[in-house]
Parts: sequence; C-alpha cells; structure tokens
Amino acid sequence: MKYTKLTAILLLIPAIFFGYNKWVFSWGMFQLFNEAEYSKHRHERIVSFNPDEDTLYLPGMEDKEFFESVNDFSIMRKKGVREFVYLYLTTGREYTIRSIERSGMYMEIISNIIKKNPDIPAEIALLPLLESGFDPTAVSRSNAVGLWQFMERTSAYIGLRTDGIVDERRNVEKSTEAAIRHLRHLHKKFGSWELALAAYNGGEGLVSRAIESAGTENLWELVKSGALPKETSEYIPRYAALMLIYKNQRLFRIDKNIELERVQPVYELCLKEQKSLEEISKHYNTKSDVIKKLNPELKTGMTPFSENCYPLKVPSGKSPSLLAKMIF
Repeated sequence: MKYTKLTAILLLIPAIFFGYNKWVFSWGMFQLFNEAEYSKHRHERIVSFNPDEDTLYLPGMEDKEFFESVNDFSIMRKKGVREFVYLYLTTGREYTIRSIERSGMYMEIISNIIKKNPDIPAEIALLPLLESGFDPTAVSRSNAVGLWQFMERTSAYIGLRTDGIVDERRNVEKSTEAAIRHLRHLHKKFGSWELALAAYNGGEGLVSRAIESAGTENLWELVKSGALPKETSEYIPRYAALMLIYKNQRLFRIDKNIELERVQPVYELCLKEQKSLEEISKHYNTKSDVIKKLNPELKTGMTPFSENCYPLKVPSGKSPSLLAKMIF
C-alpha cells in the first residue's frame, strides 16, 4: 500500500485524538477488529496481516520488556496476540465484557496492593481478566479457585487458609498478596515476566524442562519450538490480548457496551465469636447473600471461630457503634 503525505496526516489525526502521540499508528489495523461477529474471512486477514506492509507504522518489539510491548502496541506484531484480540472481541465478547464489568468491584483494591510492591508491574492487576474473569468464586475444570486461580494443594505453600468454613483463595486481598509473593518468586527464578507468567500457568518444573529441552529462555522461541503445552503456549498471547482490550476499550469499540460494577462501601466488623450470616443480616436489615458476596471466602453461612478477630465486611450505612450493639 502506498501512503501519501495527506494519508499520513489523516492517519495521524485519530492517533493524536486518542492520546497515542508517541507513535503514528495506522487506523487500518484497528479496523480489523471493528466487527462484533466472528467471520472466517476476517480471522484469516488477521492471521495474514503484515505490520511492515499493511500499516503506516507499528513499533518494533526488539528486546522490549513484555509490558512495554503491550503498552506501545508492538506486541501486536505477534500473530497469536492479534488472533486472541479478535477472538475475545467476537466469540469471547460476552466473557470479555462481563470480566471488565466485574473488574470495577476489585481493581482499586488490587491496584492499591500492587502499589505497595513497586517491583511488581501495575499491569499484573489485570491478570484476573484471564485467570477468572474477575470472579472471586470462579472454579476451573482443574478445581483452581478464586480471582488468581490457585490449586488447593498450593494453598499452604502460598500462605492461604483453606478448610471447611473459609477458603482464602476467594479472599480478594489475601489472594492478591499471595499472587504477588508467588509471581515475585517466579520472576526471580526465571528473570523475565514472560517466563514467570508461563510458570504461573504451567508450573516451575514445566517451564524449566521446556527451557532445557529447547535450549532457549526466550518465551516466543519456546512457543515456536513446541516445548510448551498448548495452554501454556497460549497463556501470554491471551493475557496480552485482554490487556490490550482493557486498556484501549475505545479503540476496540467496546467502551459503550461496558457498565462497570460499582464498589460498595463497607464497614469491617471484628468478630470474636462464630456468627450466622442470617443472624447478622437480620440485625442489619439486609440479605445474607449481600454479606456473602462481600466476603466470598466464606464457604458456609457461618463465620469462623477466631482467637483474636475475624474481619467481616458488611455494607456501610449505619454507625459502627450501632452495629456493635446489634451484633455483640
């Protein structure tokens, strides 16, 4: 395709309008993703798309850090990433929209925790888009649970309580802190976020064996070599695709379909005795399901015994002194 100076100026206008004034992007690339319904023809166009011939300009990936390549769109040079962007906007559109909507309940909590850990990239807060669709009660086919999808056998290792009453894999704050500890360990071991994330999905041993088998520590080369199983090979492209969509909802034309769930103001009670959620809800003039949603780690209708204090979230609205009189 030949570009005149006028064409370049016209293509630059939307890039500036949408805030991407560091780079000049071809609007034509985003036109590939402007249909909500899947079509084989469009899928084939995305697979065969050549960033060097079919765009005015797209930054090169070179040796960029993973999250930088997502933020400047150069990650879209990877065919797999483009494919998953397309699939999440078509066949997976409902999942994508609902995941983004649910994120409104938890993003502030997760982001604030990550801010306290400056060695962890801010974009890690978006990993639950892929892991659980931002559903703290999500359970996978392999019985991984929670926003961050931890297996029960790893709960003790990552410092999460799981028993008949409480499953802290569903606790937003505690599971996020555990995910940060685990990812920090994996990043220290493998030296890159791509490999750390692949190990988060497939396990340390699997990634270590793949590196030894393929003779490379480059994730994309590992994928190309076939040394990683399909799910782990697709993990980084899927995550990158969901990050791109989340960060650029207007560019991908789904912003008008999104209605973020709102964070509900809460008050945290300190319970020293085991209490029934039904009892608490009656005192509070609400439904036990409301309290259960605010405390997804509770597996039954009871709070656990606690030697010190079990923090139970309830909707705010009444004074803490009144709540204390009603419950204790």
